[in-house]
Amino acid sequence: MMESQFRIRTRTFARGVILDMDGDVTKQAEDALLGEQPWGRGLDVPGSCLILNFSNVSYMNSSGIAVLIRLVRTGAKGRFHTFAFGISPHFQKLFRMVGLTEYMMIYPDEYAVLERIDCLTRSE
Repeated sequence: MMESQFRIRTRTFARGVILDMDGDVTKQAEDALLGEQPWGRGLDVPGSCLILNFSNVSYMNSSGIAVLIRLVRTGAKGRFHTFAFGISPHFQKLFRMVGLTEYMMIYPDEYAVLERIDCLTRSE
């Protein structure tokens, strides 16, 4: 199988950052996900939410999942909340098995994530 090159498009919104991922999440995604942003210092924009868009990700391997675990655990240390959408049922199950869902809330689409964030911020 030929690996699909991983790319990220970053968008900002009122409460944080959205990462639109495209391609395969493997070891090669590490620099794009972890190297470009000093996540340990939080988000570079106002807000405390990171949204991962998996809509254009069709393949992830164990190395890619390890990269995601590092990213969401950094956020869980009090700097930002991580949300995700566009994840296939197979990967949702896998994320539950490896404990990713302890650090990242999964929703069916971007609208649902933004609605949830809106509800959370109104209750603060």
